[in-house]
Amino acid sequence: GIDAVGTAGGIVESAISYTGDVSNPDRGLYDLEYYLKLTQELKDLGTHVLCIKDMAGLLKPNAATMLVSAIREQHPDLPIHVHTHDTAGTGVASMIAAANAGA
Repeated sequence: GIDAVGTAGGIVESAISYTGDVSNPDRGLYDLEYYLKLTQELKDLGTHVLCIKDMAGLLKPNAATMLVSAIREQHPDLPIHVHTHDTAGTGVASMIAAANAGA
């Protein structure tokens, strides 16, 4: 995967599948630190572009701001894009929040 694309001179894009709610500290395993650690691991493997994939439409605007801002702070030159669904009715607001935070 990543090694083959890198060896061929391609652009490596990795996706993080978002679940939980990083804005709620009581949500357990999938907290902000989990995603920051995962992002660092992907960067260390050779990722050039990061996708935050919100496949269930769980990403709320406040969480989008927190997550993208924290990743942007640690990786100022990493292109980030967000893919979401409007399942909860907050998709547009979450995309605006992510863009304002640096995605």
